[in-house]
Amino acid sequence: MILNTAFRILALSLVAVSAQAQCNIAEVSVDIACTPEALQRDLAAKGCTSITDDAIVRACEDAAFDFGEITDLHYQFDKSYMDGGAIWNDGRADEAAATESRVRKALTTVGSNSIINWPMYEALTEYVGPDQRPYMSNFNFTDGSCDLSTVMCCFIDDKDDREEVLDNSEVCTHDLRDSRRSNHINRGWAEFDNNANTYCTGFTFSPEDVDGTNRVKGNSLLDLSFRNTVENGLVKNIPGAPMCACIEQMPTVSTAHCRTTTVSNEALTYSVTDDKLEVKMIEASVTFDDCPTNDLYQHARSTYDIDLSDHLVGKDGCEDSKDKIHNEKFWVPTQIRNNYAYISEDEWELVAGKGTTWFPVKDEDGNGVDLANYDAVFREKLGDDLPFVVRRYCESCLPSHRDIYYKRLTPLPPTEELNFIDLFLNNWFNTVSNTFHEDFELYSSKEDADNNENAWTYCNFNDGRVGFPRDCGPTSKINNQWNSYTRGIAGGRYNAFDHGFYVAK
Repeated sequence: MILNTAFRILALSLVAVSAQAQCNIAEVSVDIACTPEALQRDLAAKGCTSITDDAIVRACEDAAFDFGEITDLHYQFDKSYMDGGAIWNDGRADEAAATESRVRKALTTVGSNSIINWPMYEALTEYVGPDQRPYMSNFNFTDGSCDLSTVMCCFIDDKDDREEVLDNSEVCTHDLRDSRRSNHINRGWAEFDNNANTYCTGFTFSPEDVDGTNRVKGNSLLDLSFRNTVENGLVKNIPGAPMCACIEQMPTVSTAHCRTTTVSNEALTYSVTDDKLEVKMIEASVTFDDCPTNDLYQHARSTYDIDLSDHLVGKDGCEDSKDKIHNEKFWVPTQIRNNYAYISEDEWELVAGKGTTWFPVKDEDGNGVDLANYDAVFREKLGDDLPFVVRRYCESCLPSHRDIYYKRLTPLPPTEELNFIDLFLNNWFNTVSNTFHEDFELYSSKEDADNNENAWTYCNFNDGRVGFPRDCGPTSKINNQWNSYTRGIAGGRYNAFDHGFYVAK
């Protein structure tokens, strides 16, 4: 009798365990967020405690809208776009009409009334490790390149050429290795001067999802990237960097504007069949706006205590950023003189050149011509007003002959008497209206030429097929700095192999 009672107790215990393990809930709609915390409470209230947090996360991801479905093209398109390529960034907006329409629809539908997953792609599954997720490399939470819970986009152009991009940031430096999966450069760094207009903007989300910003970060990315392109026309990346990525992969810049996302009225529909959870639909009200201060650094610091000072260095922080990367790379600036001056195309027109400034002599229609014909074109570019200047910039010459300004003081004789372009290119003669200190002067800078100061004092001429300036020098004879287009030039370390002739516009 006692033995039979024991068997009955054991059998009842097994039935209880079995009943507890099997969880079944008919389809139900509830006004909660699709998170492990919220769903576990609702499941427990319905007597179901066998569903794991990981199972809930996966079920919520399955029910959310995949980021790749926004364009509905393929991983390569989305990746190329985030890096600054694809049809929008490459100036082929006419080919993107269908995709643009789809993005606009996503902004007003799933972007505003559901949850969008973080960019994950099935095509990447076989390329990630067993403990990793198939995230796009720009937004990868599993490799340490997105630990600051912050995404930034920096745009430098307008896809419709409607107007200049709003310039809200100075680009300082970029460690190219940080974005090697976008620029395909394993090591190196870049420093930026004379920045083009650059517009940087970003968002930060709560690492612990205390305010819902973590679960709608996919929506935030849609707002930050695609919305700025289709609605504001913003495209193209800072050279060497992605256009949009976690801030650890982006260049160091002075400042960035800030976007914030708010989620409310969350609801979902789910069921459980034999311990298998299925979330069938997620609803939410999602709104986007500028942060209260519209400053990404301040918002991240004040809202989530996230320090972005290594990436957003402030208005006057670029020089410190450059010093920092120099120290990290053990780089000491050299004292070698830079031979490559910037010559503005708005101020100077190249009319002939060789080497690195090679410029073939052509007529107005772009056809190759002989010098007799080109002299007329050359004279027209110079005009009739006196004095005028012809400039030769020679990056391969001695420092004394790197930049020379021929200032014409007297009217030119007819082409039949003096082929003026040939005078410079091949035959530096003084026999016809080219007398030193009378018809012309030579100077080492435009400022000296304008002010008639520090004119050269030595010049010689009349060596056939030896062009400008033969052995002329600031104070004495200087050999082998002349050019020629009809014979080989002098050898040696410094010569006129790389030079160009310019006229003022």
